[in-house]
Amino acid sequence: MKDLNQSTKVPVRIVASGLVSALGNGKCSNLTALFRDTAAAPGRLSLKLLEEPVDIPYHAVSGAPEAAENRLHWLLDQAINELLTEHPLAREQRATIPVFIGSSCWGISIAEEEYRQQCHDNPDTAIPMPLDGLSQISRYLQKQFGFHGADFALNTACTATANAILSAAAAIGAGISDHALVVGLEVRNDTTLAGFHGMQLLAQDNMRPFDRQRDGLVLGEGCGAMLLSKCESHDSGVLILGGASNCDTFSISASNPDGSTIAAVMADAMGRSGLAPSDIQAIKAHGTATPLNDDGEAAGMRCVFDTVPPFFSLKAALGHTLGSCGVMETLLVAAALPRGRLPASAGFSEPDPSLGVAPISQPLLVGPGNYLLNFFGFGGNNSSLIIRYQD
Repeated sequence: MKDLNQSTKVPVRIVASGLVSALGNGKCSNLTALFRDTAAAPGRLSLKLLEEPVDIPYHAVSGAPEAAENRLHWLLDQAINELLTEHPLAREQRATIPVFIGSSCWGISIAEEEYRQQCHDNPDTAIPMPLDGLSQISRYLQKQFGFHGADFALNTACTATANAILSAAAAIGAGISDHALVVGLEVRNDTTLAGFHGMQLLAQDNMRPFDRQRDGLVLGEGCGAMLLSKCESHDSGVLILGGASNCDTFSISASNPDGSTIAAVMADAMGRSGLAPSDIQAIKAHGTATPLNDDGEAAGMRCVFDTVPPFFSLKAALGHTLGSCGVMETLLVAAALPRGRLPASAGFSEPDPSLGVAPISQPLLVGPGNYLLNFFGFGGNNSSLIIRYQD
């Protein structure tokens, strides 16, 4: 398969998509909630299995079943059914379309539930994480929807589905397939929540990306699915123009706060897409509201752009959906562009002078043009996508 850092050569179009998140079920519900004047506050979850129970904020999806396997399947059903309603695919098409799946959790929630049951039934033989976890999503897509084409699992932390989009676009650009399905899924689980709590990366209440009072992130769950197809450059709609991915070894949990590798991946994405910094209308920032990540992203934008374009973060509204944020946030931006505006940066109220930049605090009127989307993950992986909206 082509290097995912190469240009797609022929633009790849988002033909259909589906989305379910803490904002709502379906793209219309998500957009309505996103453009409200104030972002909904996250709910609270209690981690009761730790030595001392911990109460933390969390953006959970409304209406999903509580049982782990049912919850995972329900999230997939909502996103895939919306996609197929927009663009029905014959059984023969589903049987051959390659599927690119990105996630941070995969089947961990199901494994946790099985382990709890084993501990209850016979604690002496209980096996932590009794499932491989990586096959739960693809098997369900095969069984329930008939997607039997080659499937690829990407697990590059919070860039997983950004890299899935790049990989799918590269496959189409290389002529391997005329279409590709990209799926991102994040499901509530104690392992992830406890891990972020242990690293002291969670906010006390709300996320405040790029805000002077930022104190950490709030996790969330959801599922996004997009169908990509080869297209001609004059086709209307939202196109994946290109992108880039790199790796920063500064830290296991953050990119270099000097912004050097973040600047490099943004510049690389624009260069491979045939664009200059002045061609970018706006930026969807990664914006995790953790000090190091926001510092690095702000520094990177200042380095690449003489004048930083208007930028915003979605995570205070959605929650940080980790491995699925690449596809979920890309779909939200793609759905908003035809409506002629992008949302204000959720959670932001007080500029931080040390950053040298500030996100938009009011919705931004937009039109056809090029937009940069940033995604950065644990392990030092950085990804930037370039999308073009043309009517």
